[in-house]
Amino acid sequence: MITVYKFGSIGDVSDASPFCVKVEAYLRLAGLPYQTLSGAHYLRKAPKGKLPYIEDNGKIIADSSFILNYLKETYGDSLDDGLSKTDKAIAHAFSKMIEENLYWILVHARWKLDHNAAILNKAFFGGIPFPLNKIIAFIAHKNIMKALYKHGMGRHSDDEIVEIGNRDLQALSDFLGNKTYFFGDKPTTLDAVAYGMLVEMIRVPIFTAPVFERAKSFQNLVEFTGRFHQNYFQK
Repeated sequence: MITVYKFGSIGDVSDASPFCVKVEAYLRLAGLPYQTLSGAHYLRKAPKGKLPYIEDNGKIIADSSFILNYLKETYGDSLDDGLSKTDKAIAHAFSKMIEENLYWILVHARWKLDHNAAILNKAFFGGIPFPLNKIIAFIAHKNIMKALYKHGMGRHSDDEIVEIGNRDLQALSDFLGNKTYFFGDKPTTLDAVAYGMLVEMIRVPIFTAPVFERAKSFQNLVEFTGRFHQNYFQK
């Protein structure tokens, strides 16, 4: 049985981390049975100091991208085997845009905007005993702010960051168009990646930010997120 180590659900979203959601979404799409163990305290045991990581047949694999690669190599690639090389290249490019750019928009909105930061600390670290929760939250916030700045996203103004996020969302909306999933009627790995990020922006009501409102303004992205959520996380 595959075990996924993650933070934990937030509202009706399976996890507060888009990368944890991504892994669960992929497992559900691929029909692979798994169990979860939730809690920020698993960060202390995480091989790369972050969640998710999985354990499968005695093997521990960290980082969501390496996890998906492992699952495909071990159990087959039923989701993407019908895609052309061009489609796979497009999926790879969109995945990198989501995870290496749009992700930092999400980080900025949750960790940098003051009204969200307090909510996030409770959601992520509230289950850890005092005073360890305060210490972990302080260290996490400091490290994430440093990473945000070093990445380059944190060097922009709030308005500029929203503008960057708008462009990514527009690109996703334009590519999705009126299709059920990003490559047609059948979900692929890209859909798991996109859902993981979009569901955090669209279906988590406790955080508010201009870029989240922008995400909710794209009707097809909202419908895609709701459809995926209903089909794979509310059965």
